[in-house]
Amino acid sequence: MSRAVILGLLVGGFAVAAANAAKCQLQQYAELPVTMSEMRAQISGTINGRPALFVADSGAFFSMLSRESADKFQLRVGFLPPEIGVRGVGGAEVAGQTTIKEFSLVGFQNGRTIKRVDFIVGGNEFAQGADGLIGQNVLGKADTEYDLANGYIRLFHTKDCAEALLAYWHGAASVGEMKIEERTPLTPHIIGTGILNGKKVRVLFDTGTWSSILTLKAAARAGIKPDNNDVAPAGIEGGIGKKQYEIWIARFDSLDLGGELIKNARLRMADIELDADMLLGADFFLSHRIYVSSDQNKIYFTYNGGSVFDLRANPNEAKSQTEQRTATTDTKEVATLDAAGYRRRGAASAERRDYQSAIADLDRAVQLDAKDPENYYQRGLVRWRNEQGELALADFDAALTIKANHVPALMSRGSLRLANQDEAGARVDFDVVEKVAENSSYLLSIAEIFEGAGNYAEAIKRLNVWIAANPRDERLPTALNDRCWSRAMLNQELDLALTDCNAAVQRGPRTSAVLDSRGFVHLRRGNFDKSITDYKASLKLQPKSAWTLYGLGLAEIKKGLQLDGQKVIEAAKEMDPTVVEGYELLGLTP
Repeated sequence: MSRAVILGLLVGGFAVAAANAAKCQLQQYAELPVTMSEMRAQISGTINGRPALFVADSGAFFSMLSRESADKFQLRVGFLPPEIGVRGVGGAEVAGQTTIKEFSLVGFQNGRTIKRVDFIVGGNEFAQGADGLIGQNVLGKADTEYDLANGYIRLFHTKDCAEALLAYWHGAASVGEMKIEERTPLTPHIIGTGILNGKKVRVLFDTGTWSSILTLKAAARAGIKPDNNDVAPAGIEGGIGKKQYEIWIARFDSLDLGGELIKNARLRMADIELDADMLLGADFFLSHRIYVSSDQNKIYFTYNGGSVFDLRANPNEAKSQTEQRTATTDTKEVATLDAAGYRRRGAASAERRDYQSAIADLDRAVQLDAKDPENYYQRGLVRWRNEQGELALADFDAALTIKANHVPALMSRGSLRLANQDEAGARVDFDVVEKVAENSSYLLSIAEIFEGAGNYAEAIKRLNVWIAANPRDERLPTALNDRCWSRAMLNQELDLALTDCNAAVQRGPRTSAVLDSRGFVHLRRGNFDKSITDYKASLKLQPKSAWTLYGLGLAEIKKGLQLDGQKVIEAAKEMDPTVVEGYELLGLTP
């Protein structure tokens, strides 16, 4: 079937009988190349002979396509069986089902194509450019190794391995072990148990979540709540389903996962409903090499070194105590990498903020294959994140010289040009994207890029088009809020801005962001009572927002509540002194 990796005597402090270990065989039947992009593990494949891109999602019980992808590949969508429902951290999702005549993934043995594969259909784009998710009905058929730091997911069949330690690569590294709960086809989630601040937590291993996250209930059991002094707000997110949720980041004294102790872990937490207490996301997978054994109901993992959580925030925090003993490099794998292998490993290093290693790998990828635009594009991304803007632009230019309609490179170059005040150049790139991209999601992304750059007129122009074309999209409340906010920032069309904010509240959850936007619109319109009401409601969800607090103070002062308003404004200034300048630039002063 495929070459077999024979496990000999396994040592390192684990009691494994020599006879049993010698018999154990791992028969690898797939080695799926993985490219990390925005903390998503992406793998390539085909749908009915056409190229397709998927997110590897170990937390998804079944593989899934977005509605847009079903249309793109001209797939017939029917009803799901009544016993199957789809739920994510964003809540329940109305979904359908389709059958793909021919399906394959790059890395299947001998380029194997599978006939008549079922997919769930629902939701919108799972990651920019991705057509769907690959879930446990593919990844969990047998044993799975997640080696994201080196750019691979490997699938194995096992023989005579009931007693073996299956982290076959570990060498001198310490190996963590964790029992996982029994799994079935309808409940295939990988769930184990950890210890957080001395309290047991059920942890779900989920590559589809970009960053690990804890439920508020579990955080409270560990002694942490959102209103604690050292807890910081971290925005709003959503997932499969329409619900969005507020995020906070808090520090926890200790987290023990399978014998690996992580001290001072900064974890995200939210009021979400899970089948567990915590999702261990792509950040954890990048910092570990993981083997999931179906027969043993056990996970084995070794630590790659560096930060375990919040990889983008501070690489010096939340390191495992075993870092110096376990951070290793597999020289055999390094020696056999081709250009694509260097590129994938470089992309993974970049996600872990190891830019020096990432650029070194991507330099090698370019040297080995100077005609592949993806090598230049990936290096450009890393150089941009490493504050090497000119070199990044040169790489995006090189990628686009080879492939003029490389949409991700156009998006990145347009964004970088806009950041460099080259608005004309940015428009050229974005106009090309709007013409050639198959997915309308890019139009929404471009609008958000212009909004983030403060060009609200350009943002509104694109939001108008996207909103009109996507009246049932789950992202509609967010887009309506963006347009409401942009109009309010320009102090134009305030009646239409209020209509947008009201619609966003009606169609989606009452998040701190949309309540803040509507409070700002009411402030602009001189309706101070309603402004105060919305600002206070927003602050109940995110009490540490200096912008919202200052807006509340302004509304109270303008209503005649001078003492109350001035007290609130002083609290906002103490929280963030720059908030005053932000409002003054808009012509808003006490």
